[in-house]
Amino acid sequence: MSRVFLAGDSAGGNIAHDMAMRAGKDGGGLDGGVAITGILLLDPYFWGKNPVAAETTDPARRRQYESTWSFICDGKYGIDDPLVNPLSMPASEWRKLACSRVAVTVSSLDAFKPRAMAYAAALRDSGWGGEVEQYETAGEGHVYFLDKPSSPKSAKELTFVADYLSRE
Repeated sequence: MSRVFLAGDSAGGNIAHDMAMRAGKDGGGLDGGVAITGILLLDPYFWGKNPVAAETTDPARRRQYESTWSFICDGKYGIDDPLVNPLSMPASEWRKLACSRVAVTVSSLDAFKPRAMAYAAALRDSGWGGEVEQYETAGEGHVYFLDKPSSPKSAKELTFVADYLSRE
């Protein structure tokens, strides 16, 4: 049995989500009929114009994240485009996600945590028939594991990732 997972950290998580959405709209798989088993979003860079949950309301910080997004996509997509703000999609679109499971990791000090948590909740509530898992690392910021690959917290998150990917 072959299994394909799409995974990414930060904006790479956004790309993994978008690829699975596109595959769902195109019939449920990737080119060649390859089915996607799951996606793994590691501290995704989800954002939007209007704050959700405990997101910062500080205008300067919000502009900073919006400016970074504009740089990432060369200004082609606004801050409420589903590429950065999946919460802007109607529930009927969420149900097209072309996989049977999604894992979302967050870090407790990450400014993007509230929207990633809202993403997981919205996916669960959308009517999509798959499984959503969440993993949180306390006391760390956005993609901390890139700067601290040898830390015990990074090792623990890597164990979660390996377990998620190896499960049948």
